Amino acid sequence: MVKDQNAKTDRRVLYTKMFLKESLLELMKEKPIDKITPTELCRKAQINRNTFYSHYYAARDVLEEIETEFSAQIIDSLSSRFTEENIDIPQMLNEICRMIYEKQDFCKILLSENGDVAFLESVITLCKNVIIRGWQKEGVALPDDQMEMFFAYIINGSIALIKKWASNDMKNTPGEIAQLIERATYGGINGMIVSK
Repeated sequence: MVKDQNAKTDRRVLYTKMFLKESLLELMKEKPIDKITPTELCRKAQINRNTFYSHYYAARDVLEEIETEFSAQIIDSLSSRFTEENIDIPQMLNEICRMIYEKQDFCKILLSENGDVAFLESVITLCKNVIIRGWQKEGVALPDDQMEMFFAYIINGSIALIKKWASNDMKNTPGEIAQLIERATYGGINGMIVSK
């Protein structure tokens, strides 16, 4: 949990947080987030612990702030381009993959064994209602509980694919990965479409 969310942020605070975030990502190249202590993070960022504790409680709080900022960027981008009436799932996938690619230094760490894969699931789940409505428009007619299970199946497969992409240094383009996810997804969807 981040402290002092309503406090006025000055340049020094922004710089301190920037150094902490950069230092955390460097440390996460070597070890899991839950093994990084505030003391170790402060040493890496060259700040004192009192300064750290004036903003955060734990190293994970720094990571959560990074994730929240990145989530907000993705949601802003998607909400400016798509609505429930204007559903284009392939384009949404492409946009998510593009943004991951643009932040690949951070995302490679986040999607590694030292990172926080739950973050990617939470980002994709933010689009859940739009995605499900898109499937329903295409003829997927499942009871709510089965639609939830199908969504979980597709999301977990997509996350595994994106993780593999990240571990391979994102050699494929975002468009290629989005298309691969789309093809795998629609292969599964075709089996769910109810003939009219």
